[in-house]
Amino acid sequence: MNHQKAFKNQLNGRPQPLLSEPHQVFDIIKVNFLIKQDNSRECIDLYRKGLSLRDIGKELNISKTTVRSHLVKAGVELSPKDPIPTEVSRWRTRKTKTPPPFGYCYFQGRLVENPIEYDVLLKIHRQWKEGRDANEITHYLKTKRFRPRKAKAWHNKAVKKIVARFESKQIVIKGEEL
Repeated sequence: MNHQKAFKNQLNGRPQPLLSEPHQVFDIIKVNFLIKQDNSRECIDLYRKGLSLRDIGKELNISKTTVRSHLVKAGVELSPKDPIPTEVSRWRTRKTKTPPPFGYCYFQGRLVENPIEYDVLLKIHRQWKEGRDANEITHYLKTKRFRPRKAKAWHNKAVKKIVARFESKQIVIKGEEL
């Protein structure tokens, strides 16, 4: 019967509550508001383990700036943005975007002798040890039809660069004293 009374009290298609019915009691739902937690201890621990500020922020679900401010407030010395020279020298031992000097190539991240070009490098070295200048060495390479790395023919400037590396001892041929 009560159900029928509810339908009779509809106004504009919506059921209206009956005033004679007792009010319903609802349980109070506890809503936890986001309370800012002090993550500074966790930030310090993760930073000392070697994580970056960005990684710590992702781990703790806070911003990178917040991580930085926690660390600064705690007195932790932050690593510099610019790399230390020892780090840079360690990075340069690996393969870089710069092409290797003529006669060498990268193999498994190390600079090794190129099996194709190294023989030509030895011939250039021999010509240089005999006292020939860059023009004569260039003419010799062209007549013997030795191919440079990328160009169609040998040029005087390329030979001068190789000879300059011999003179500055940047390139040292094994078994030969420069």
